[in-house]
This record gives sequence, structure tokens and C-alpha cells, in this order.
Amino acid sequence: MDSYYLMLILYIFLIYWFIVFVLDKKGILERYNISAFGPILMIRTTRGQKLLERVSKGELRERFWRTYANIGSILLVIGMIFMFFFVAYGVYLIFTLQPEPTKLNEPRNILLIPGLNEFIPLCAWIGFFITLVVHEFSHAILSTVEKIKVKSMGLLFALIPIGAFAEPDSEQLFGKKEGKEEKIKKVATARERTRILSAGITSNFFVALIAFTLFFSLLLAIQPVSDDVLVVSGVVEDSIAEKAGIQSGMFITKVDWAKITNATTDEMEKAIGEKKEINFDVLNKRGEETKIVVEGGYESEGVRIKGLKEGFPAANAGIKAGMSIIKMDDVNITGYKDFQNFMNHSLPGQTVEVQTKGETFLVELSESLHGNKGFLGVFLIPNNPLGMCVREFPTKGYLDSLRSIPSSFTTLSPHHWLSGWGILMSLPFLSLPFGFSTFNPLLSNFYEPVGAVSFLGSSIFVITDVLFWTGWINLWVGLFNCMPAIPLDGGYVFREILNPVLRMGGIKDEKKKEKISTAITATIALFIAFSIVLMLVGPYLW
Repeated sequence: MDSYYLMLILYIFLIYWFIVFVLDKKGILERYNISAFGPILMIRTTRGQKLLERVSKGELRERFWRTYANIGSILLVIGMIFMFFFVAYGVYLIFTLQPEPTKLNEPRNILLIPGLNEFIPLCAWIGFFITLVVHEFSHAILSTVEKIKVKSMGLLFALIPIGAFAEPDSEQLFGKKEGKEEKIKKVATARERTRILSAGITSNFFVALIAFTLFFSLLLAIQPVSDDVLVVSGVVEDSIAEKAGIQSGMFITKVDWAKITNATTDEMEKAIGEKKEINFDVLNKRGEETKIVVEGGYESEGVRIKGLKEGFPAANAGIKAGMSIIKMDDVNITGYKDFQNFMNHSLPGQTVEVQTKGETFLVELSESLHGNKGFLGVFLIPNNPLGMCVREFPTKGYLDSLRSIPSSFTTLSPHHWLSGWGILMSLPFLSLPFGFSTFNPLLSNFYEPVGAVSFLGSSIFVITDVLFWTGWINLWVGLFNCMPAIPLDGGYVFREILNPVLRMGGIKDEKKKEKISTAITATIALFIAFSIVLMLVGPYLW
């Protein structure tokens, strides 16, 4: 999203906020049972009470929902432990690895808003809406089952829907007294309260399970159109390819209007030959097919440097990205294999004369991580003298790797379980061919539906995209709410768990027990909040 659209969205939001301010001051919002908190609207409704009673009343229904929430309480505790150690481990990595900032640390990518977050496409809005509705509606159902009044339900709105809520009577839910006469309503027991608080998370996990099951089932009905295609994995700054408009992430389908049939890098090199002008047909990240003409000559001498590792010999000596290494000592470097062969026979501490086109550098090699040999500290373009790194994208292998994710959950090995969860939760943040975000608009060019679902045509990719994001957002929202930090559901449940633990520790006085449990919960909440902030801004501090 470029600066023009960001400024346009900002202006629209400010106009919306001004309208909200005026309507609130005139009392118009209150007339329609809408509250304004800055630019955020809380739209309440008492409708839906009959629906709640219909799905929750009756002995069998009540027994089902209580069992459902009891199972969810166990899942919540497991998720609570997992997320606490996940956050703690993230902080440990920040201090030990001191990573550089990435796109994940950018302000717009911190928010889980489809379209604004560049990792989350617009099709994820459907999953986002489903997540909010099932979470809050589940709270309302269990409140009705436990005879706790639901005062209202509704949406949180800030130009777009950003949340949903169910508003149980807090005096009944948490046992507060009402009015001067201090009449006590029917108050939820600790067990009932835990079930109500766990219900939303339970439903998020349940919806995630259904969505992912359907997603991975549909993957079995999708097959690649061809075995391999070519993808541009890197472009050297100021190279011939970059000047022509070729970008990292593009897929090459034709060279000089001849289709790449076997889609191998060797075949592409043969197609290029030593021409002064090469025509490429490419698919960009938006799935648009364009033609790019690369002119300016064919650089066949040496090996091009794509980038350098800061603090290592090449960068310290003044070598820069975009240069071509043509000779090392007295050895001519005509390609990547010559460079690799020279380095394999070098030693740490050895001084090497590195000759590029126009300059010569004396470099003292450091020690390689892969054995007792020298290390220069450069990233090279191994297979393309135009200044772009092209590799084969295995369409069948990529699909097989996605299909294999569920199998990691069918074993008893903790390593496979953690690996499977790690891959599933991080898929949108990994680049191809390791990650997944959507089939549309790019990957759908390389696949087609087969068998019983072939009648769906290209719409199958829309369905799989929506299913993936529905599952992924429900999973993450459920896990996030498991964290033992008030006002999250996990924070309230954690406080309920603390009470019997403190009682067993010999603390009988209710007021003292409440103060201690509140202090412990608040301390953990502050630790989690600090840890999340540190993981987001930590890379900018080193």
C-alpha cells in the first residue's frame, strides 16, 4: 500500500471521527443505543435473546453446552501454558539473537487487520468476522445456560467492524453487589464463571479445526498444471534486470515468447544465450501477466554480488553489492562454480586479492561456519548473469508440503507436534515455497481442481483462501485470549485457578486472598504486555 492510499485512508478516518463526534454531542447516537469512545462505536442491541434461549434451553442442550465448555476449559489451560512460554521464549530470542527489524515489526503489520496488514489479504475479512461472532456468541450462550443475564450484544465499529461483544451482567458474573441496599443477585460460581469465560476460546478452536479440516481436504482435489515453474528469488541493485523492471517474487513463464516447458534454470540459460535483447513474460505478485524487455548487453564475465554480510571481510574491505568478481589471486572466476571451488580450498586468515571490474581489493578471509576454510561474506547470484537469481519453484512439491502438515499431528512425537504447530502458525509470514497466504491471484495460475470438485473451477481457490484464513485467525485469536492477562479471558480464568491454590497454601481470608491473586495476575499481565512490546520494538533497539 503506497503513501497515497495511506493518506486517503487517514483523511476518510478523520472525517468519520468528526461525524461520530458531532452525532455523539447532539445525542443522536444515544437515541439508537450506541456509545462512542473516541472514534470507536459500541453498537448495542437486545435482539437475539430468543435465539439464545432457543439454542441453550432444555436439559440436553444445557448438558451439551456445559460439557462443551468444560472441554474448552482444559484447552484454555493448555493454551495458557503454551502462550506464556511462547512469549517468554520470544523475549529470550530477542536478547540472545538481537535480530534486525523485518516487515513483521512495521507498525501496520502489528495490527491483525486484513488489507492494512500486508501479510493478511482482504479475503481474510470473512474469517475475521466469523472469529468475532462465534467468540462472543458463545459467551452469550453459556451465560444463558448458567442463568446469567445477557444485557446486550453488539459490534465494535471504527469505520470498519473491529470487534464484537456480549455483555453479561457483571454483577452476576463476578459477584458484585447492586445498589444501596446491597441486594445480591444470582451470582455465578467459580465453575460456572470459568465455563462462561472459556466458551469463546473453545468456539474459536472448534471453528479453526473445522476450517483447517476442509482446507486440507480441498488441497487433495487440487493438482498442478505443470511440475515446475521459475521464480525470481533475488535481483541485484542497479543490475540490468532491475533496470528493466524485474522484481523478486515474479514468476517467469516465457523467454523470447517461447514457453519454458521443463522450467529448469539450465533451460532458461539456453533460451537467453548471449542475446543483446531478451523478452520475458512474467507474472507479478498480483497475478498480472506482463512482458518485460531486458536490454543492455549480456554480462558473461565473473560472478555478480547480490549482497554482503555486514561486519565480515568483503564488506570491511569496501566491496559493494552489484560488483562482479572476475579474479581471485591468479584464478579467473568465470562463474559461480569457479568461485565456490576457490573458496573450498582457502583457509581462515588467508589474504586474497579480489579483482572486480574496475577495482581490486585485498581481503583477509575469516573462518567459515561450515568447516576449516575461508569465508568472504558475500551473497552471490549463482545462475544468472543478468543480475537476477532464478530458481525452480516445485509446484507439485510445494502442494505436497502443504498437504503433509496435518500428518505431523498424527504422531506421538513432541518434536513433530511442535514442528507442525510452528509451520501452521507461521505460514503467512514465510516466503514461497515455504509459506502460504492465498492461491489468488498468483498461485492459482499454476493449479487446477480435479475430480468431484472440478465443476467449481477457479472459485475453488477463493474457497480455500477463505477457509485457510478462517482457521488461522480463529486459532490465533483463541490462543491470544488464552494468555493469563486481564482483560483477556485467560486472565480471568487464571485468577479463578489461583484462588484454590492460595487456599491450599493456607490463606483463608477472602480479602487477603483476593489482593494476592489480583497482584499476581497484574504482575503476569504486565510481564506479558512488556514482552509483546519488546518483541515488536526490540529489533530497533540494537
